[in-house]
Amino acid sequence: MPTMPADAADIPVEEQLARLRRYGEILNDFARMAAETSDAARLVQLACVQASRGIGIQHTKALQHRPDHGDLLIVAGVGWNPGVVGHVSLGTDLASLPGQALRTRLPNVVDDLPNDREFRYPAVLRDHGIVSALNVPVAVDGDVWGVLEVDSDAPRSFGPDDVRFLLALANTLGLALRGRLGAQDAVDAAADAARQLAQERLLRGELQHRSKNDLQLVLSLLVLQRRRLPEGEARKILGEALDRVAAIGVAHDHLNLHGGTGQVDLAEYLHALCGNLSQRRAEIAVETALEPVMMPHARAVPLGLIVNELVTNALKHAFPEGASGIIRVEFAIPPGGEARLCVRDDGVGMGPIRAGSSGTELVRRLVDQVGGKMARAEQARGTGFCVFFPLVT
Repeated sequence: MPTMPADAADIPVEEQLARLRRYGEILNDFARMAAETSDAARLVQLACVQASRGIGIQHTKALQHRPDHGDLLIVAGVGWNPGVVGHVSLGTDLASLPGQALRTRLPNVVDDLPNDREFRYPAVLRDHGIVSALNVPVAVDGDVWGVLEVDSDAPRSFGPDDVRFLLALANTLGLALRGRLGAQDAVDAAADAARQLAQERLLRGELQHRSKNDLQLVLSLLVLQRRRLPEGEARKILGEALDRVAAIGVAHDHLNLHGGTGQVDLAEYLHALCGNLSQRRAEIAVETALEPVMMPHARAVPLGLIVNELVTNALKHAFPEGASGIIRVEFAIPPGGEARLCVRDDGVGMGPIRAGSSGTELVRRLVDQVGGKMARAEQARGTGFCVFFPLVT
């Protein structure tokens, strides 16, 4: 369970002052280096080095949000084995340490990750013996670019001063990245200008940004409420609600990718959503075979929620604990026919969807919302469900 930063009252005043002076010096050093560095990748690596130096820790990393993949890629870091930086990614869901910082825009602190009941213990942290962690969001021009994280391989309670230092470092990094990424964005915007109506983009973009901020506020409030609940049915139900709101958040990520048109590439959206879901059980692969099609955001969201429910159900019930397997999400548009969205698994097989459960009722309502019908897919092994619906683009 994430903990509040430890009280620093029992630390000698001289030690606290020395630590604060060190933090101030490091922040000044980083600000100076940021002004002298034009390369964004080097800037992010410098932030990791300074975080390691400031907090006195061997493992730090920066994770960049990739909306098209639905994950957070480790793009820089200190203390990691070869093959981690630039290759390993973590989820953006609320059971992911950096994912929760991304979605809620709040720092989180975990003292005992292996035994924490709220967060997963990802393989990359387990392989390095990480037991305590602190994550803070990195915002660039109002959007969360990614997350800055420090990890300890010895039990450690990160205190308020640690949190404030890492937030200040992340804020400085965000301001510095804004200038470097903004230059490339300007080039891209010039190429797009001829194809977009500037006023429409501005109005739609503002609406989307506000909607995304509203979602992040809802997520933050729900996370705080869940932390107050004991283990039990109420906490479980609230966790399911959080997952559904997060799935809508992925759709908003992809709405922003398409320049304020109000359209979402369904294949990109579902691929990112599945990439996020696949982080929940490392031994279960979530594969996709998705035909690209643009459709209105309001149409894409219920389809994403259907996939979220069916894949989550398969992850929970189709495979015994520790078993490996595959969940496959398919979307196709047969010539002259209705669009087809299927979720299949090669697990132990499940009975019919249980009538009356909240997840079942939600799926049925979502299928009705897109004017479709759902049927059990015939297959030799495992379970599959397909939704057939008229295509509206």
